[in-house]
Amino acid sequence: MAVVTVEEALRLWDEALQTQVHIVETIDIKFAKGYVLAEDIIAPTDVPAFPKSAMDGYAISFKAECNEYIVDGIIGAGVVWKHPVAPGHAVRIMTGAPIPDTCDTVIMQEQVAGSGEPGTTITIQGKYKCGDHIIPQGEECSAGTTVIPRGTEITSTVQTILTGLGLTEVAVNAMPRVLVLTSGHEVIEPGESLTPGKIYNSNRAMICGLLEDLGFHKITHYHVSDAPEALDSEIDHVMKLSENADVIISSGGVSVGLFDTMPLIYEKLGAKSIYERIQMRPGAASYGAMTPNGQIIFGLSGNPGAAFNGWHLIVVPTLKRYKGLPNWTTPVVACVMDSEIFKRNAFDRYVQGKVVFGGGAPHFVANRHFNSSSMLGLYTVNALACIPRGVHEVRSGDTFNVYLLELLPAI
Repeated sequence: MAVVTVEEALRLWDEALQTQVHIVETIDIKFAKGYVLAEDIIAPTDVPAFPKSAMDGYAISFKAECNEYIVDGIIGAGVVWKHPVAPGHAVRIMTGAPIPDTCDTVIMQEQVAGSGEPGTTITIQGKYKCGDHIIPQGEECSAGTTVIPRGTEITSTVQTILTGLGLTEVAVNAMPRVLVLTSGHEVIEPGESLTPGKIYNSNRAMICGLLEDLGFHKITHYHVSDAPEALDSEIDHVMKLSENADVIISSGGVSVGLFDTMPLIYEKLGAKSIYERIQMRPGAASYGAMTPNGQIIFGLSGNPGAAFNGWHLIVVPTLKRYKGLPNWTTPVVACVMDSEIFKRNAFDRYVQGKVVFGGGAPHFVANRHFNSSSMLGLYTVNALACIPRGVHEVRSGDTFNVYLLELLPAI
């Protein structure tokens, strides 16, 4: 049995993905969040495309020692003033409006006395200089500049930039199709009566939801009951479903239990294992493999807390790289521990909790329960603290490396 550390598992996945070839597709920018750009984004025009006012105020042709100007009219954003503005004259202008061709300076509204109505005279108070409060054409970039390089993950901010450049479609790496398998005779669906010995299928909701958080939406799911009498038909069904899957993620059935059937399914798929167990707590019952067709397989523990750890430590970095972010790694920061933990650690232990900021330094607060079956505290978790193997006592004030999973709240 191939037993590896978290770091070794990630390295093995990196090696396995070396031959991957991305399929490129063009999609609507509105639906591109989570995808990775397959092309450089080139500015089609100067940004901004015209000189514009940085302030509400008055556009003038600068004239030294002149403090009184006759107002010719008003320019709103999106309006182009087509008439010459003579020396000693001004046009009232709003933020973002194009600067008239004959103007070279904007006086901000707060510096002007007068109603600003067309035909009236305004008086400028205080000092000003030629060129004030004008955003020049091309200040951000010139046409033809690479704005965002290929290989960038599309976030809501990237979508904003793409839309601001006038683009409606973008070339991206195609997202894989994912098959999510849950297993266990004890697992039932929400809405069914919770009889003794049964549990609800929270792992399917967790894995499918976390996949969508990463931008993966082509998801199929199926539950394997582990019932001996249904095994053959369930394996046949999984085989059919797997024909349309690039990634297979399972939870449960990968340990050494009598009814753990996932290994049989992997064998039917012709999977070649990368590892069969990981030296970590919780989450040691993990599996990684590739099929001859290039499908990648993640086997996670059936326990929610352990599956959560395996997901964030192994699956997220690998899927990020799989979709086109080869250098992506989970951010790690040294944190002061605000909790005491006393556990024997034969393997590295990854403690669920949250990072908060107080006194200018990041602190880690461990969940009260962080064993493999813990579920209720997961909604507060934004980080995993790594307690190295052989360290059996953690005291408040100690410093350990912490893997950051989400944005951090204030203390």
